[in-house]
Amino acid sequence: MAHLDDRGQIILVAAFALAVIFVAMALIVNSAIFTENLASRGETAGSEGALSMRADVAAGVGAGVEAANRNNHSSDSALTDAVRTSVGDISLQTGRQSARSGRVVDVAYQSSRSGERIYQSDGTAFSNETGTAAYVVAAGVSRVDGANGTRAFEIEADTISATDNSTAFEIRAQESGLTSGNENSWRARVWNVTGSDTVHVRTLKNDGGSTVVEDCEVTKDSPGPAVTIDVTGGTIDGEGCDALATAPDGESFHFSAGTGVGTTGSYDLSFANADKISGDFSLVVHDDGLLSLPSLGPSLESSPALYDVTVRYTHYTADLRYETDVRVAPGEPDV
Repeated sequence: MAHLDDRGQIILVAAFALAVIFVAMALIVNSAIFTENLASRGETAGSEGALSMRADVAAGVGAGVEAANRNNHSSDSALTDAVRTSVGDISLQTGRQSARSGRVVDVAYQSSRSGERIYQSDGTAFSNETGTAAYVVAAGVSRVDGANGTRAFEIEADTISATDNSTAFEIRAQESGLTSGNENSWRARVWNVTGSDTVHVRTLKNDGGSTVVEDCEVTKDSPGPAVTIDVTGGTIDGEGCDALATAPDGESFHFSAGTGVGTTGSYDLSFANADKISGDFSLVVHDDGLLSLPSLGPSLESSPALYDVTVRYTHYTADLRYETDVRVAPGEPDV
């Protein structure tokens, strides 16, 4: 019996020793994981400043692009020179600010793509010069890789006289070459809800023959007919509109989404029932040589513009080296 007790004691001691070893190993492993987490958090925290500054740089370059398109549009070279100057100023300012906190920041112009700014600024009806209410605004608008081809499309409507879907002012983007029907098209219809200060937008998109529809209604900020519609930004008087953005089910209704031309190719932009809305509008379209503007006149005007600009952004600290190209296209929608 004593022999069995000795064996039991040996087994008990061995089990206790193994338990101590396992506990020690667990502490070591947990300590290593905890240390790794702290290290990765430190790297993320260190990059926050670089990413925040990158966003500020993109916003600043975007403002420079918009200013150049409004004020320096005599030629592509004038536009490029204006943006280069703006980027240089941004680099100088951010560099000085960052140096105070031990960071080195540089912003350098890389490249740009050409476009056209199309606009009406006389406050009249959107009908063209001959009084036609249905016409092509821009034909052969070229998409760019992974992007839309139309940006900063804003309407400052003084009046919207349409009161239902059948009379609504319509914006249409349709695959180039399709002159009839609604195949491969994106259409947004705009009207005022009778007896209210509410704007209704109905978007219909057709990709290969199947049409899906999304509606939204937004009550204007103040009583009266005036309203701002950011077509590519997806807002009405600053409030989100699902029919111009992403629906609750995740379906994209952003401008020209679902036109059947993917991320390459071209589409035509046109208006219908343009006599049902008056005021001003402006948009920028990409031009890679296919663009034509058949309806220009004293009211509907255009000028050379930069569609997008790419800059090289560099951000150095004692612990971080961050370099990347930043593409800037203000007011460009998702696709």
